[in-house]
Amino acid sequence: MIALSASRLADVPLFAQLGTAEQAELAAAFTPRHFADGEAILIQNAQPDGLFLIDKGRVDIGKRLPGGGLALIAKTGAGDVIGDMALVGRDLKRSAMGIARGPVSTWYLPAEQFRAALSQLRPASMHLQAALGQLVAARVLAKTRDIAALLGEQPAAFTPRPRRGLAPVIEGDFAAEAFLATLSCCAQMSAAQRMTFWNSGERVDMASDTDLAVVGARADTAWLVVRGAVRSALPHQGGVYQLTITGPGQLVGLAPQLLDVPHDRLLRTSEQATLLAFDRGAFTAMLGAGDGLSRELGASANADLVTALDALGQVEARILAMRRGHAVAA
Repeated sequence: MIALSASRLADVPLFAQLGTAEQAELAAAFTPRHFADGEAILIQNAQPDGLFLIDKGRVDIGKRLPGGGLALIAKTGAGDVIGDMALVGRDLKRSAMGIARGPVSTWYLPAEQFRAALSQLRPASMHLQAALGQLVAARVLAKTRDIAALLGEQPAAFTPRPRRGLAPVIEGDFAAEAFLATLSCCAQMSAAQRMTFWNSGERVDMASDTDLAVVGARADTAWLVVRGAVRSALPHQGGVYQLTITGPGQLVGLAPQLLDVPHDRLLRTSEQATLLAFDRGAFTAMLGAGDGLSRELGASANADLVTALDALGQVEARILAMRRGHAVAA
């Protein structure tokens, strides 16, 4: 292998939506890396340093088991991308192992190089960041479907969470706009970018146990949790089975909005909350603007999607571990 061709990237789903010039720019950043049989290409819980495009060979993706061994998640081969979450950044760690099964040849894209190009607002990196968001969003939706199927197989084994119906708490005025600067979502934004972000949304104050979205509803809004928390859940036996809790500084309702599909989960405030609501048009415009705000918002959105995916993975693992005749509290 001497150099990766742009046409090769065009055949890879993650890069297929980029323009020819952008594919060529990214292709030039890849370098060859080779691995022997049994060598770890990805190391679980390690700081990710880049992604790999497999050129030849096979790589098993799996989770470490207590006491040793690997729980196989997927088998990947030529043309597959592994370790792509390295480009999301925001202090994420490798979520799985990648072990070479026989000699493996790969093309490697360093995360540092990608982030350097992103800091310069290079179109190729900006568009790749958007493609990563759609990729993770699709994984979130798929994982939710997997969990729904598991719950449906043995519905009586899983205890639903009832609706509490708490009365709203009367509080004094809360300066949400000023509070925005302390949130992780906005930590890297300039004051002017935060102001634009704030003005693009609508402040919403909600009592506990208020539904933001139900399963099957049109995904025309995304929300930033400014204060309080929002739970995502699946309807289950007259109640709900809780999946995730989203706190201040995180975005909710992202996956279905990015993919323009109906909501796959119920979203409900778990306590009195202050949210910043963005309609689909405003949010899409900010993400696609190609400026500094677009970069920071895209990075935050992708990081929140990965956090949601990891949380759903933990829920799935808990169900699989406890489904044998054990009641599981949602």
